[in-house]
Amino acid sequence: MIPFWIPPAEKVLIKLGDGEVAPVVDREVLNICVWNVFKGSRVRLFANDFKQLCQQKDFILLQEAVVDSKMPKIWAESFANYEWHLAQSFHYKRDFSSTGVAIGSPWKPSQVDFIRTSTRELYWLTPKLSLFSQYEVSGQKVLMVCTHVLNFVTLGAFTSSLYEIAQKIAPHQGPVILAGDFNTWNFKRYMIMKSIFRDLNLDHLDLEEDGRLLKLDHVFVRGFEVLKAQVHPKIVSSDHFPIEMKLKLRA
Repeated sequence: MIPFWIPPAEKVLIKLGDGEVAPVVDREVLNICVWNVFKGSRVRLFANDFKQLCQQKDFILLQEAVVDSKMPKIWAESFANYEWHLAQSFHYKRDFSSTGVAIGSPWKPSQVDFIRTSTRELYWLTPKLSLFSQYEVSGQKVLMVCTHVLNFVTLGAFTSSLYEIAQKIAPHQGPVILAGDFNTWNFKRYMIMKSIFRDLNLDHLDLEEDGRLLKLDHVFVRGFEVLKAQVHPKIVSSDHFPIEMKLKLRA
């Protein structure tokens, strides 16, 4: 028996918490964390690391976020003023928990949408999702995209999934932050990824302290000056290292 079920499109998006009612954010410098949190499975380490790293961040972009008995409790207790939007990939039948990509912020987005890959992972038969949230920041419409790209698929399916993301971003004329787990575990995937998003004038960030042997997580930006972008290799409460950024909006 398949141990999970895929939600229908109208039930993919859920919201937890409430951010500020006013959608206009008057600031130029944004502090951001991007992290595949491995479903918070390394429980003893994860909660403390997550709180210390993500406190006071303007935007938190998560892959393998979960709605279970633990992670939403951390959000509610330590990020009480944040609004979280989650795009659910699938639900576990054993306990009805769900997993997917999430974006948290003290502010309400003006728009939230998602795309689900047209191809599913081999063996697991689960889709991957990308979450698109737009925020009004200092008079500009900033598009935040949190993605988890297909892993165990053909190169053609991988490439098609990136084009699906690019087509969704293309109509947006303002600043963009695209980040997440791109599963670029070989050179061909890496170069295809860079080429597709370069055509949208998105800059791929070089990260400080990046000693990763396998670089799966990436950040692309447009319309920002990069003040800081670094990997935290000493944080081991996930199987991915978190990425922390400080970005300044260009006028």
